[in-house]
Amino acid sequence: MEKGSQFPPDITENSLSEKISLGMKVGYGIGDFACNIVFQTITLYLVYFFTDVFMIGATVAGSIFFTAKIWNAVCDPTMGFITDRTHSRWGKNRPFLLFGAIPLGLAFFLIFLSPQIPLFWRSIYALVTFLVFSACYSVVNIPYGSLTASITMDGNERSTLTGIRMACAILGTLATAGATKPVIAMFSSEVTGFRVIGAVFGGICVLVLLTTFATVKECITPPSEEKKSFREDLKMVSKNSPFILLSISTILQMVALNLVAIMINYYFKYNLGRESDIPIAFMCMFVIAFLCMPFWVFMTKKFAKKNVLAAGTGLLAFVTLMLFFINNPDRGLIFGLFIVAGIGLSTLYLCPWAMIPDTVEYSQWKTGLRREGILYGFFNFAFKFSSAFAGFAVGLGLDLFRYVPNIKQQAITLFGIKLLMSVIPCIFIAAGIIIILFYPIDETMHRKMLKDIQIGGQCGG
Repeated sequence: MEKGSQFPPDITENSLSEKISLGMKVGYGIGDFACNIVFQTITLYLVYFFTDVFMIGATVAGSIFFTAKIWNAVCDPTMGFITDRTHSRWGKNRPFLLFGAIPLGLAFFLIFLSPQIPLFWRSIYALVTFLVFSACYSVVNIPYGSLTASITMDGNERSTLTGIRMACAILGTLATAGATKPVIAMFSSEVTGFRVIGAVFGGICVLVLLTTFATVKECITPPSEEKKSFREDLKMVSKNSPFILLSISTILQMVALNLVAIMINYYFKYNLGRESDIPIAFMCMFVIAFLCMPFWVFMTKKFAKKNVLAAGTGLLAFVTLMLFFINNPDRGLIFGLFIVAGIGLSTLYLCPWAMIPDTVEYSQWKTGLRREGILYGFFNFAFKFSSAFAGFAVGLGLDLFRYVPNIKQQAITLFGIKLLMSVIPCIFIAAGIIIILFYPIDETMHRKMLKDIQIGGQCGG
């Protein structure tokens, strides 16, 4: 038995393959629909909202993004530390869904309220509301993500659970990408349209999260263990090499995805002159990603998750590179490329979240400490950091290439937009693929870890 594995190996084959009900899987999955309609609105549209609607400079907008995510470097691990030490009649994670849903929805609405105030105070308002939203999102999303490791310890069940969750996440992204622009277009100004989006999406987020709270149970009871300090928990994270590899790879690949997602708005509006096609482009990517999810779930049961992730993101890298070399593409070609991108994109939704619970068991196997809260806290920060870095890079890049909103752009600006949309994301994806190939946990290793530790609690379907 590995060092730190203080628990007798009495987990049976049945307990390793115990099924959970479809109702609980769906109830859990829809929570990521709620999270994604707010998170993806921020990712896809907030830089555009800041620069072209709220009229904040591009560099300032990018700096606000980056500052908010540095704030998340504090919020996310701290929230994980708190959940690891929470005990209530609802479990350790579910209470935060109950009490955090309404503040999250309200904070999201305030971001897009767009008060008519002087430029300096607009920048301050944008920063403060984004910081409040980021904190509220951490309060809800860190416990929500940690639930995966608390619902089941069966690897295949986790893949299915994560597949349903990520399908719902993609539906949330689809709702954001497909509905935002058309809804805004229904109103006389983008300011009013974004206010409506803030109210509607914020309200949906609250209702769905409360539904998740009501339908999910925490089934895995971790062993009693001595409570460690935050510093000792950080030391435990630093020794979890699979977690570190997964996190670095995910950051790199999510930076690439967020760059593409943000730049779609500028690429279609200025390079192609077809702003009305923006929702179609998003739909091509995310509808296909949704439809491909069952296929990739099946593949993760046949092949190592890291190899599935590398194959899928390789497709995404190919598409981004093609976009750079194609000049004046017609609609059929451009949408065809986005469809291919959607096939690969599905793995980036599925695999990292199906792999992260395994790193929780790795930590327990090595140290005797089960700390899904702080691990999910850092992992969620990886996603938010990638979003922030992409937003910051876009802001700097647009200014570097002399971008001015709502006018015909110079040739150098159009080249810069294309570069940020294609070659740069491709480089990030390639680096992420190289790193994830060193990830060591496969199905055989995971089953050995589970047999070397004991986790109490059962939750039948």
